[in-house]
Amino acid sequence: AASPLRRFEFTHPQMGTTFRLVFFAENDALAAAAARAAFARVDTLNAVLSDYLPTSEAMLLCEKAGGAFVPVSPDLWRVLALSRHFWRESRGAFDPSIGPLTRLWRRTRSLKELPDSSKQIETQRLVGFQHVSFSESEQSVRLEKPGMKLDFGGIGQGFAADACLKILREKHGIRRALADAGGDIALGDAPPGERGWRIEIPAPDSQRTTLLLKNCGITTSGATYRFFELGGTRYSHIIDPRTGWPLTTRTLVTVQAPDATTADAWATAISVLGNKGWKKLRRRHPELRVWLTETAF
Repeated sequence: AASPLRRFEFTHPQMGTTFRLVFFAENDALAAAAARAAFARVDTLNAVLSDYLPTSEAMLLCEKAGGAFVPVSPDLWRVLALSRHFWRESRGAFDPSIGPLTRLWRRTRSLKELPDSSKQIETQRLVGFQHVSFSESEQSVRLEKPGMKLDFGGIGQGFAADACLKILREKHGIRRALADAGGDIALGDAPPGERGWRIEIPAPDSQRTTLLLKNCGITTSGATYRFFELGGTRYSHIIDPRTGWPLTTRTLVTVQAPDATTADAWATAISVLGNKGWKKLRRRHPELRVWLTETAF
């Protein structure tokens, strides 16, 4: 007879957040080995996708912006290909080429003064995923404009959460698992004796809805609390890549999707689209379940 499954929980700091694994396994040795392997995968992805590490593969690619095609690893190729898909489907609301704007507005928050219009326009010209070229035959990528920067903050954690579940399932036979990357959650099979994992959806009025979910992804994004104020206007930490400006509305978006990568990317996009923009697209995406509130600051 198989040994009864026991609950295990492990945490690991990475990608600017804390990754948490909760899963059911037969013994301590299997659980520890599985967690080490999953977190090692997260570390590998951070070394590929980080926009803080100057030696990450993504940042080394950005250093060659404006030059020739650059061969990339399977991980970076996959994330870039997925990014292109979500950029197209969201009509530009999701765009990882937003890196120059991310850096501009980080500096703005630090200095507590708005960028001058010419600097903002100059930076905006560097953004646009249409300027990322792919060579399918060579698995290589070219950033067409010098100065382009990538920022995978809207997809990287979800992708890493999915990667954790894949390691647990395919390498260690652990299917009853949850991987939480700072709120980007990948869910496997339900815990023993349960219909699903209990996931709470936050709401602005402090009321929460509890769901029982399995084999999917779910992410919450928004600017309910994270904002800064300049010149009497409150600006969200979320930037609209189409305009180059932070949002000036308070949004709270939760997206349930087939996997955490999709949930993460769409939560970012729908935060930018708002109610009006999402209504124009939602019929094309029945695979998504969305909770969205949008109010003035």
